[in-house]
Amino acid sequence: MSRSEFEEHYAELTREINAVEAKLANSEVLKQFTEVKRRVEILYETLRENRLLLETVLENSAASIYAKDKDGRYTYINRDCEVAFNLARDQALGRTDFEVFPKENAEEYRSNDLAAMKMGKMWEHEVWWGDRIFLTRKMPLTSASGEVEGICGISTDITDHRRTELALREAIMTLERERENKLINVEAIMASIAHEVRQPLAAIATNGRAALRWFEKTPPDYDEVRAALSRVINDSRRASEVFDSIRALFRKADQGREQIDVSQITLEVLQSLRGELKDHGVTAQTELASALPLITGHKSQLQQVFVNLVHNAIEAMDTMIDRSRMLRVRTQLHGRDAIIVAVEDTGPGIDPQRLNAIFDAFVTTKAKGMGLGLAICRRIIENHGGELSALSDGKSGALFQFVLPINN
Repeated sequence: MSRSEFEEHYAELTREINAVEAKLANSEVLKQFTEVKRRVEILYETLRENRLLLETVLENSAASIYAKDKDGRYTYINRDCEVAFNLARDQALGRTDFEVFPKENAEEYRSNDLAAMKMGKMWEHEVWWGDRIFLTRKMPLTSASGEVEGICGISTDITDHRRTELALREAIMTLERERENKLINVEAIMASIAHEVRQPLAAIATNGRAALRWFEKTPPDYDEVRAALSRVINDSRRASEVFDSIRALFRKADQGREQIDVSQITLEVLQSLRGELKDHGVTAQTELASALPLITGHKSQLQQVFVNLVHNAIEAMDTMIDRSRMLRVRTQLHGRDAIIVAVEDTGPGIDPQRLNAIFDAFVTTKAKGMGLGLAICRRIIENHGGELSALSDGKSGALFQFVLPINN
């Protein structure tokens, strides 16, 4: 019952009461009647104030509030409901959802209404309206006898709340990923140190054994002993440089950069690995360009890249028995503003489908490898503004080459 209907009904009752009161003039019953009338007026004022309070609360609520009879016809909608669902009150009252909403929405709303009335208790669910999402609670309206007469619903726009939840969830996931990445990075750094230090230590052991062999000969070949021990010293120095190289790799600063002759450091590395190449039956062929322009970079890091590529080539050719083990190393200008360094072996090659993956961390083609060497090499080259790549047909060796800009 609307406010106007309520007031009109009360006015009609008042007129009837006044008429009856006129007929009872000067009678004993008039006193009793007047008392009843007074009590009715008090009750009316109380009901009117309560109705006004309820209407004020409903009309100013931030939620969409509505009521329907058991046939689904609207008996009440508040102001927020009009705004949120683009409804005009005079067009909605007395009509069903099918008359005011698209069929798909109307079917969903009616299904939820029937579920709440059937259960006889509150039914909570989420519904979409356009790009907004609403949390809806529906309660059955029952008569004094307990019969269900309709439904009352309260729908709250929770779109912003859901977006905030999603943003928080994504932030938490991002933090968790960052934490996992940091742990992985720490593990990778530790593993890379072990991986990179193992190479110069292996060279030290190889040259140490060579020195012993030359020393035990009769007569001892002191020149070869001296050469082997010199390589041990160089390898020891290189082991120390590995730590400096890895530490510098994870720094953003350009500390430690210097002018570098690429052909010169390539030759120095090959000389330091001469004993290891000999022990594995590998013949090295070099085509090192002279008078190359100098580049600016970390010498120890670039040496480490070259050492890693040579070691990989040696290990790849260890299994070859049907062809000569040949290591070809080349440096030359690449266009006008870059230098290319190529390391080619005659090993079994690499599956062409795996070439793009071999530079990823923890991806390896070796039975006992950790898959960090090439990943670190690529990062070093990229930190120098260059590019590291690989070519292979999977049958006749592999070619690794990196390009370094002259003005880097």
